[in-house]
Amino acid sequence: MRLIAALFAFLAFAAPLAAQPAAPAEAPVVAEARAFMSAYADALRAGDRAGIAGRYDRTGAFHLGNGRKSFESHARIQAIYASADWQPPHRFEWRDLSYEPVGADAVVIAGQFAWTPREGAEPLVYSYTALLRRQDGVLRIRLEDESTRPPRPAS
Repeated sequence: MRLIAALFAFLAFAAPLAAQPAAPAEAPVVAEARAFMSAYADALRAGDRAGIAGRYDRTGAFHLGNGRKSFESHARIQAIYASADWQPPHRFEWRDLSYEPVGADAVVIAGQFAWTPREGAEPLVYSYTALLRRQDGVLRIRLEDESTRPPRPAS
């Protein structure tokens, strides 16, 4: 009798779980975007200037952040990363990235990153949004928004 009662209890618990639909499979473009962002972080940490610039759309990219908007040609993006003005981070990490496919060949990414400019410095935390779209068979950055928190008012 205990065996039957245990069986009914198990079925009563397991039946609703079995009725739950399986989580949808991740879109292939999302898996590709995850790999892209991981390699992008590696390039930033390594200071791979050409590798970073090579991730951008060949027709150019929109850059937004902190109330600004510009469109830069791919040649200009290459020049920015080749310049001595751009310095790689001492440490870099993505935080809480979310991936939203917007078709088979594009994905929007939203999250944050922490950029530590030099040893002993506090990390700077930025919000981050990007649109990656497929170009020449690979994902490339078409739009990036990098914004920091506004400064705290002085007391």
